[in-house]
Amino acid sequence: MNIRSGGYLLIERTKRAAYMDAQLIPESVQSASACICEQHPTLDVLWGTSKERKKAYRERLRLSEEAFFKLTEWVEIHQESGDLGYPQTFQTVELAKRLRNRFFSHIELDIIELGLPESYVADFLAEGDEGESLERYGVERLLRHGCGAPVGRLLGYEVLGYENGMFHSYLCNGLEQDFAKQFSFQLNRHGFISTFEEAERYCTYSNQEDVETESVLWLPWAIFEVDV
Repeated sequence: MNIRSGGYLLIERTKRAAYMDAQLIPESVQSASACICEQHPTLDVLWGTSKERKKAYRERLRLSEEAFFKLTEWVEIHQESGDLGYPQTFQTVELAKRLRNRFFSHIELDIIELGLPESYVADFLAEGDEGESLERYGVERLLRHGCGAPVGRLLGYEVLGYENGMFHSYLCNGLEQDFAKQFSFQLNRHGFISTFEEAERYCTYSNQEDVETESVLWLPWAIFEVDV
């Protein structure tokens, strides 16, 4: 099966949320959804007008005012060059490593690579915005221009729905309980769905109109770990 890379995310691993089923979901969770795992840099804060949110973000990152200013400059430079796609998708793993090592070395962050099976790329792009707005979102741009096959180590699959440059996860909707009732649902030791075939079945279920989820196209995304 051919998989096309959709870029890299710099994420904070998080503890299992109270609404997640403790019998099905591990205590430590990785996800491509920013609803679950915070992703860096958080551009809605860096580019926002709220001084309070910027201060809170800077303090949370434990950065000096000077370092925070340099982070903002760094992001602007690489956004303009296209190396960092909106909102926080890195085109290369080298760029993700450089940002992490320069500004976030004191925080434990994971670099994950997104991959979408070639058979789903056309459907994914058809769901995106038309015209120039496609260029705003890094994942869409990378998949459209074909930046090659993933280079990381496959951790498994995550059922994800894409909207306005960000992902919803099946975990956001408590679908692990539905999957367990409908199928033989069990995550692998990395906390992801083991096989593409399983992920496809879960996507088919999630895309049914009578299943209460966000009105997005749920697809089986491959999640890769990058050696650092």
